Amino acid sequence: MLYLLFALFFSTCIFITFKYFGKFRINILPAIATNYLGASVLGYVSGKQTADVVMLVMQPWVLMAVATGAAFILTFVVFAVSTQKVGVAMTVVSGKMSIIISVTVGYILVSEPIRLLQIVGIVIALAAFYLTNAGQNRVKVEKKYLFLPLLIFIGTGANDSLMKLSGVYFPGRNEINFLTVTFFTAFVLGLCLVFYRLFQNSLKVSWKDIVTGLLLSFFNWYSTYFFIKGLGVLPISLFVPVFNASIVFIAAVAGYFFFNEKLSVTNRLGIVLAVFAIALIAFS
Repeated sequence: MLYLLFALFFSTCIFITFKYFGKFRINILPAIATNYLGASVLGYVSGKQTADVVMLVMQPWVLMAVATGAAFILTFVVFAVSTQKVGVAMTVVSGKMSIIISVTVGYILVSEPIRLLQIVGIVIALAAFYLTNAGQNRVKVEKKYLFLPLLIFIGTGANDSLMKLSGVYFPGRNEINFLTVTFFTAFVLGLCLVFYRLFQNSLKVSWKDIVTGLLLSFFNWYSTYFFIKGLGVLPISLFVPVFNASIVFIAAVAGYFFFNEKLSVTNRLGIVLAVFAIALIAFS
């Protein structure tokens, strides 16, 4: 449970940092790419007892780490496009609904038991995700862009599942080294995207983007580290639903108290349901 609390704390820090991106005119892509570089450096330094590049490349789990890193950055890119094309609410809800994938993976591939109370809690959590974000869409959705939320759903579920399965199929793998390779892969792909945008003259990188990215890397590293540690000791069908429902609750409450975001009766009902879902899943 301690891993869950730490993961939630640092994830909240990420959420708050993102809230200031617009205010300080931070370019998201270079900041994210820098964030992945900073996180991989933190991992490399933290794992100094085994921090040998050749050794990392030769690990049996390296391909899964590369796949996870690719899923990280690709999901982020789709997330950014989706928020513009179909709106923030639909994008966020699609990502949170990926708990369906996590629970399915836990049941089929990891043989985790699923109890009735847990299923009820997950269904309530899905309703909470929708209600908490209801009424926040300000974008007219065109049918040709409806595949974007689907990609968010699949990509987010893939991220969570790959991190869980890496511990199942490679129980001896070092979490720090695994995340180091994951973040570095995401950085390399993110850097390619930055250079592509620079080549097109559609992006300018400032020192603010770099500094913000480095700050974000600290929160991202520890958020992901404690997330993967939590997945190692708790069933994915328990950890991920509780984590996602908690994030929705924290984000809504923080937005209301610290960023003057208005909450409708529907949104407040969603928050109450999120808390109820957390309780049901946790005690199942």
